[in-house]
Amino acid sequence: MVLANLPGDDAEFFEKNIAKTEWYPVTHLNNLVNTYDLVVGNGDFLSIVPVAEYIAQKDLGPVFEVFVDLKNPQVILNSAPSLWSRYFDSGRVDVESVNVDDKSSTLVLYELADEMKASGVAICTFAVPEWFKTGLLMSGTGAVTITQTECRYKGAESCKYEINWE
Repeated sequence: MVLANLPGDDAEFFEKNIAKTEWYPVTHLNNLVNTYDLVVGNGDFLSIVPVAEYIAQKDLGPVFEVFVDLKNPQVILNSAPSLWSRYFDSGRVDVESVNVDDKSSTLVLYELADEMKASGVAICTFAVPEWFKTGLLMSGTGAVTITQTECRYKGAESCKYEINWE
């Protein structure tokens, strides 16, 4: 149902190129996410949250089973730059701070605010926070709160995330 509603040549692209181990051109990915939300959700991108949670569980679950010592919040947060590059070939995530004693961190996503060239608003607003929240919960934290305090799609230079956990 989602593929049938994709604009332009996106449906044809995904019918031929669906593979979970590959990057997709960002325009196709953003159109897929936007169309998914219009078909499955109600246009507010909240339908993306369980998808991001599922992806984090599928990607991190096997890693945590093999490398138990990676299962801590500091490792997840300090790995943010390399984790971003596993999913996207543009932009970067910087770890501004990790304070294990205060159980807090700040991550910053530097990327264009252009859905034709970079990850879209649904990714920065919902997918990124949910992916990291799920990863932190899987690493053994208690409750996790992630607040996006700046957004490149709302005029900021970057997307900034304040993270707190119990």
